[in-house]
Amino acid sequence: MRTIIEAIDHPDWVLKDWKIKFLLSERMLHEVKKLARVGHWYDDPLVTDIWRDRLTICYDSIYGFYETFGIPPQIGDRLFDEDSGVIIQNRSIDGRLKTITFTISI
Repeated sequence: MRTIIEAIDHPDWVLKDWKIKFLLSERMLHEVKKLARVGHWYDDPLVTDIWRDRLTICYDSIYGFYETFGIPPQIGDRLFDEDSGVIIQNRSIDGRLKTITFTISI
């Protein structure tokens, strides 16, 4: 099982043959640490499951953005909505692996 501090992916998170992955910013990881019930907060399965569900919503937002505008969201774009959504802090593209990794923050 992967920890919350590694890139998080899912087999269904694909956008036009490109795999989508997420990294949590330092600020988000600080919030995650507050939720953990164990000393090794970074591999608490409950926290990982909660964030995997939230990241599925982020992926759905990215997919919807792509379907509407024809490009994936850029750095600074918000996922969900302007008031409660997370922001894309960074985006890296690995052409060899056909992977786009979004670093998200609050």
